[in-house]
Amino acid sequence: MEKRNGMIKIVFTGPESSGKTTLSTEIAKKFNVPLAQEYARDYLKKINREYHYTDLVKIAKGQLKIEQECAKKTKQLLICDTNLQVIKIWSQIKYNKCDSFILKNQDTEAYYVLCYPDFPWEYDPLRENKNDRMKLLKHYHKDLIENNYKFMLARGNHQKRMSLVESKINEMIPQSF
Repeated sequence: MEKRNGMIKIVFTGPESSGKTTLSTEIAKKFNVPLAQEYARDYLKKINREYHYTDLVKIAKGQLKIEQECAKKTKQLLICDTNLQVIKIWSQIKYNKCDSFILKNQDTEAYYVLCYPDFPWEYDPLRENKNDRMKLLKHYHKDLIENNYKFMLARGNHQKRMSLVESKINEMIPQSF
């Protein structure tokens, strides 16, 4: 995998309620590195209305800004709760199109952890697809393969996922980390 200035970027991706936030938070803590959190949550809470297609570019720019700020705080490893792939897939599913800014800023160098939705869906007022998680998973999987992204599938209970991701990161980072 290519490194950006020697830094490895791990991105958690996948459908709603698939464990991205829980897993990314725990991995960032485990390795004591910055976590680029999901900008969309804060943005959607602040606008206090239904979001529109045009909001997705604003969300994408905010997400990139968070990632850049977190990247300044680390030299070897950055963990991202999400990235522009999630916004791209969401835009394509919900609106049948995606803005060129989002498409042009896909991260081809990151290592992706595709989170499988193999546990009960949890209600969240920002979630919209309780019954489509497997269909969405297929879209994420197809996108990762078609774009030749490096990725792994994380499934099973939290402990199993943690172990899988930890092992992969330990393979990727220098022993002196």
